[in-house]
Amino acid sequence: MSKSAEPSRKRQRVERRRRQPTEGYTSRQTMMTRSRTRSTMQQPSSHTQNAVVEPEDSYVSEDSVSSNEMNGETLEANKASCANSKKRVEGELSQDNAELATRHICSLKSDQDVIAKLGYIFSDPCVLAHSFPQTDQERVGDCPVDILDVRKAYSHISQRASKKVLAELRQLSIEIIAMMSADPCSEHDDLVNAVLILLADPRITEYVQDDGVPVFPELCSVILGLPPAQRTALMRYFATGCGATAAADTSTEATDEAAGAQPWAGVHAKLPVADEVMNSKPGESASFTWFVGIFQLYISQEMEKAAQRAAQTSAPSEGTTQKVSLHAVGGSSLGLAAQCLALVNGHNNSNAIVPYSVFYNAAVNEHMDIKEEVPRFRMPDGVSFCSYPFLLSPTTKSEIIRIESVILMRTELQDSFFRAMFSGVTCPYLVLEVRRDSLVRDTLYQLDLKLNQDLRKQLKVRFVGEEGVDEGGVQKEFFQLIVRDVFSPKYGIFRASESSHFHWFRPQAESSQDTLEEIRLTGQLIGLAVYNAVILDIHLPPAIYKKLLGVAVTRDDLRKVDPALYHGLTQLLHLSPDELAFLERTFVAEYDDLGELCTKELIPGGAQTQLTADNRELFIDSYVDFVFNTSCERQFAEFKSGFDQICGTSYVRFMRPQELELLVCGCSDLDFAALERSTIYDGGYAKSTEVIQNFWHIVREFSDDLKRKLLFFATSSDRVPIGGLSKLHFVIAKNGGDSDRLPTSHTCFNVLLLPEYATVEKLRERLLTAIHNSEGFGMI
Repeated sequence: MSKSAEPSRKRQRVERRRRQPTEGYTSRQTMMTRSRTRSTMQQPSSHTQNAVVEPEDSYVSEDSVSSNEMNGETLEANKASCANSKKRVEGELSQDNAELATRHICSLKSDQDVIAKLGYIFSDPCVLAHSFPQTDQERVGDCPVDILDVRKAYSHISQRASKKVLAELRQLSIEIIAMMSADPCSEHDDLVNAVLILLADPRITEYVQDDGVPVFPELCSVILGLPPAQRTALMRYFATGCGATAAADTSTEATDEAAGAQPWAGVHAKLPVADEVMNSKPGESASFTWFVGIFQLYISQEMEKAAQRAAQTSAPSEGTTQKVSLHAVGGSSLGLAAQCLALVNGHNNSNAIVPYSVFYNAAVNEHMDIKEEVPRFRMPDGVSFCSYPFLLSPTTKSEIIRIESVILMRTELQDSFFRAMFSGVTCPYLVLEVRRDSLVRDTLYQLDLKLNQDLRKQLKVRFVGEEGVDEGGVQKEFFQLIVRDVFSPKYGIFRASESSHFHWFRPQAESSQDTLEEIRLTGQLIGLAVYNAVILDIHLPPAIYKKLLGVAVTRDDLRKVDPALYHGLTQLLHLSPDELAFLERTFVAEYDDLGELCTKELIPGGAQTQLTADNRELFIDSYVDFVFNTSCERQFAEFKSGFDQICGTSYVRFMRPQELELLVCGCSDLDFAALERSTIYDGGYAKSTEVIQNFWHIVREFSDDLKRKLLFFATSSDRVPIGGLSKLHFVIAKNGGDSDRLPTSHTCFNVLLLPEYATVEKLRERLLTAIHNSEGFGMI
């Protein structure tokens, strides 16, 4: 049987089921039979990454296909008849909801009655859409479907444990999704309701057609084919559909039953939403997360299946997980689910319902073959998991950026060799030779001489007068030292808040060219650090990462930049009109420019505009805009230009501001227990070796400051990488027997060389001496 004939065959099965004389349903089935042409029954087209299928509008009777094609008047008459039938249906459904929906299904005893009831409810998208109307008048505006009743009905069917009933429910679901996909309902609101009901089926992600093709992507195709207004309504119902009680209260019997029947219950348990909601409506957060989990479950299931298939042909090496690409999983079908999740993510970005981390998919991050996905993503028409950044954790995104950098570095290395063959010798690396007492001047001078293509090369740093060879460790110390100088008060580029310790651009009436070049250098340094996978010890507020990524700043961002100013502006909202008049404040901002008090009008004519209760909101917004935009316009433009020169075309642009901050500054959690569990031992040492046990006993007693100094001594950076210290490849190697030698390190490779000291006291004394004197490099 051809694919094009399959929808018609399914329609015939539905029609036969309708015509079966089942007691209590025959008359209503006859009335509700809603016919369509076979000619419009086609398989849903595959979607590309941004494709949207526009649904068709009409329904035509099968019995009058030929006459309808010849006679437009007959077609219009059939449409009118269908509309009248729909009105009668809606009337009966509203009057007889108790019979048609949950309570009646739960009261049926025999499998035959349940199957007959399901056959009627699933006979047509219109019938399905109106089978579970919202009965709570206070919640009709929140969602037209009573999702809790739907979940109760599915729970009752699951608890019957009848294979016959479950098989029939599967077949009915497949057939009605085919109807919705191939011949969309002219009433798009009905499709929205039907989609909500189908998504509540705990087995919807597991249903497959007779040929083994999953049906869930076809349902996703229906969602993507909805008009924008209906898609927006569907997203809103995801947040409000379950209701505060139904979504959050898991103590009720009905909710327990429904949750027990849901295979995605385990997925929801891993989503960090319980204690981390982004607004004051926990019911909306729980409901939204519940629907997000449905799409996440399907993606996770397909990833696990693909990993299992790949493991059968090429098993992964010990200690690693099986990696697969989007192409291997089935890019078109999984892409439809990811596109639907992209719609949900977009709605969440606009309304801040749940944390963005809810959209991270553990299976994708675990099994995604980054080395294959990144080159595909860089192709003009390539589709990969990288196309859906909301699924990817900060750790995965940082790895994507690292691989991007490696590819570009190799390309520049090859180009250097080719250029050397025809135009003379060129250095294949970006080499900086700097003096410790003149870091900023030397770096600024040398970077100013480099071409853009040189900045794409792998960085090599050499401190003048030192023998250390840079294999990664020298550049890490270079970055730590130079950002410390750039952000110091002596340069006057940034000012630090005394309470929050975050740095922001110092407002200046006129910035000198030297100052702007130093600011541009700062942006270049941060870009080079990201490009070369070096974590920096800098304290920049979230607002600067937002501005780098083009995200609008808000009043709350001012809290980190200037807490005192934020508090003062907030207090204006609570003053009475008389108190505001007493302040005699105008729309003028005051700031300190290297000891000189300067003023700036916040709006045209601001010096003559008095602050009142009517315009205080404008005053606050204008002052926030002054701090983040007007006062530092030229400085930030130079800073961003330097950063974009290195990272403007990288995957950084797909990160969130919070993720970019992690990429630049690393994680703040000093979890040395995780470092201890992941440490590798070499040269004859093992976890059970006495000196190793003594070492970790001493480290556990260290303060956070000493722990950071130990990290800096061993790795040339006291920052924790994204994902925590467990992601740090830390090695402790034996460096001879008991002696008076200090511990040493290969910072390029994160290797600590530790002699086998005889006593704990000697180990502690030698270790502390080493970490307190850890600046500089030499040859061992």
